[in-house]
Amino acid sequence: MKLKTTLTTLLLIILFSCQSQQFTIENLPQRQLVFGKGGGMVGSVDAYILLENGQLFHTNSLTKKSEELVQVGKAKTKELFDQLEALKLGNMDFNHPGNIYYFIEDVGEDGNKKVVWGSNDYKVDPLCKTLYNNLVEQLK
Repeated sequence: MKLKTTLTTLLLIILFSCQSQQFTIENLPQRQLVFGKGGGMVGSVDAYILLENGQLFHTNSLTKKSEELVQVGKAKTKELFDQLEALKLGNMDFNHPGNIYYFIEDVGEDGNKKVVWGSNDYKVDPLCKTLYNNLVEQLK
């Protein structure tokens, strides 16, 4: 009987330790994939924060509202972070917003790397648009 209780306790400990840590908008980890769009008549910014554990948050600069959205699956999250890594945002120097602009930001231990586009006079790397579209697809 004692062995059964010990095994059950051990199993519960293993199960709980395998779950990824959950975060709140007030307590985010260092590593984040931030994307969104802003500008227009009112100049509001909708930003989305994807974490490596799949948690997804939304903030709006105008309403000051923040919310957690439906979690992104593990495989898709890994794919999106891999696409972010492949972009090598640290090697890009692209900050050309338009009246309405879009952005992708790699937030990590070694600082923030951000690409902003929207101006008709400058063309962003198509891979940035592809990643952005893949990220927006997760919002549906």
